[in-house]
Amino acid sequence: MDWDSIFDYVGFPAFFKPFAGGGWKNVYRLEDPDDFFKAYNETGQLVMMLQEEIDFTEYFRIYCLDRSDVHIMRYAPKEPHHKRYVQNPKLIERDLLVKLTETVLSINFALGYDFNTVELAMKDGVPYAIDFCNPAPDAEVTSVGKENFEWIVESASTMAIRRAKQHKPNQNNLTWGSFITQFANNKGLAY
Repeated sequence: MDWDSIFDYVGFPAFFKPFAGGGWKNVYRLEDPDDFFKAYNETGQLVMMLQEEIDFTEYFRIYCLDRSDVHIMRYAPKEPHHKRYVQNPKLIERDLLVKLTETVLSINFALGYDFNTVELAMKDGVPYAIDFCNPAPDAEVTSVGKENFEWIVESASTMAIRRAKQHKPNQNNLTWGSFITQFANNKGLAY
């Protein structure tokens, strides 16, 4: 691999993390290529991503269910775990709310996820997808807080009922994301 080109593209500092993980396991903050290769050699068979560190001004953790229901939570990833879900958050301005919602729906349509959380870091008005492969997201009431917990329970119940009513017997009821569907049909990405 052309590591130098990859490092030039991503830059340092950067994060090296599993493509699907949780609880900050096997997540490394890297300062330079030496840090990268040390972490790389420690990760064995894990599928990892190298990601630019975003010096964000705002951060959001967003539930998305059934590629339609979106719940945006202000999130503080630098705080201790029990303080990360911001309590009594300030309102999100309408334009930003629309941008966050559209970004999350776009990611979930591409991946084909029906139950996911996406973490978006805002920098210079641009949402950067930091973590977007969470098909079994944190939904523990003591972690996410009562209001967020109630939203996810109600929305997941509504989704399950909706899906049960839409089920067609003796048919494949699975859906695929646009990313897989486009490539399976030999089409390029649609933006």
